[in-house]
Amino acid sequence: MGFLDIFSNNHRDEDWAEQTRLQDWNDIVYTRKDVDMDDPVQRREYIGSCLLQMQEAARELDALEFEYNDVTSHLRDMEEIDALPPEQRAEIDECAQKIVDSQVAKEKFGKRKSKMTDAEFERMERLQKDARSGAGKLAEAESYQKKIRNDLKRLDSEHEAYMFQEEELLGTIENTKRLIIAIGVALVVILIFLLSLQFALGLNVVYGYMVTILLSAIAITVLYVQNSNAAVELKTVTKSISRLIMLQNQVKIRYVNNTNLIDYLCIKYGVNSSKELTDLYERYEQEVKERAKFEDARKLLDSNEKDLIYMLRHYRVKDPDIWIHQVEALLNHNEEVEIRHSLNVRRQSLRKRMEYNRDVVAGNAKLEIEDMARQYPKYTQEILDMVSKYEDKYPNV
Repeated sequence: MGFLDIFSNNHRDEDWAEQTRLQDWNDIVYTRKDVDMDDPVQRREYIGSCLLQMQEAARELDALEFEYNDVTSHLRDMEEIDALPPEQRAEIDECAQKIVDSQVAKEKFGKRKSKMTDAEFERMERLQKDARSGAGKLAEAESYQKKIRNDLKRLDSEHEAYMFQEEELLGTIENTKRLIIAIGVALVVILIFLLSLQFALGLNVVYGYMVTILLSAIAITVLYVQNSNAAVELKTVTKSISRLIMLQNQVKIRYVNNTNLIDYLCIKYGVNSSKELTDLYERYEQEVKERAKFEDARKLLDSNEKDLIYMLRHYRVKDPDIWIHQVEALLNHNEEVEIRHSLNVRRQSLRKRMEYNRDVVAGNAKLEIEDMARQYPKYTQEILDMVSKYEDKYPNV
């Protein structure tokens, strides 16, 4: 015998032991072998245990009977519906079909890919009055922002050009001053040299004086004119830079205010741009239409369900509300057969449980008490008194 065969045999032995144990648990055993019936305490405890079993069975029977009657009522309702004349049944089927259509529309809406989240919808619902105008304001502010940035870029370029020009003019002024000083020094040196030639060697240097002074005068005059022109132009450039800075400040103020406006509008509407806000508002409008359709379908579903309940109640159906949850069974014969089979299986199970509690639990306990009364006639009256109190409390067992 292989290992698998041994394992299979062990498994069958365990199943048999389990079934035996469950069967033992289902059996109720009565024995007075270890009970001293002449002892009043033990006698009353034993009789009380039998009555407690009957009491437990009575409670279970009440619950089972209620459920059994409910299942039976559902089956009778199905029979009442199946027995309706064709015209009346057609009305019910028509109403049931409307309910199914509404339920399908409702499920389709629930499964659809929503165009926006509930949080976005609620936010847009609060801001719907000025969302469209807000999108226009935001778009206008963004367009104005681009113009301001272009202006700032142009002003920055002009500022850099003026600053470069100012630097060049300052260099020109500084260079002309240095050249004038250099020419002056050179003139003094040349004059000293010419004087030395005149007095030391007795040479005639009149023309030298004339040429030197003339060239120096011309050079100094040219440099002076350049310096003066540069100084005048520098004043003009400085004024232009000052005006440009003031203009930049004005544009920067507009830029900051417009930026703050854009930030505020984005925070207010929970977006990052006017395009996003416009798209959000358009999705909101579409969502409003779809939710309105869903609400209409829901109201129609409620109305059709009420109509169906009214018709079924009018046709003597005791529990019409349950058909709202199994409306397909009114239209689909296979669905109806399946529900009917399920109800029959439930009723059979309930009947089995009722018979067990009534015949096995309560019945055996009652037989045990009757047997005790026959075997111990001297305690009959005591037993009858205890049974009488129990029957007053549970008359149906």
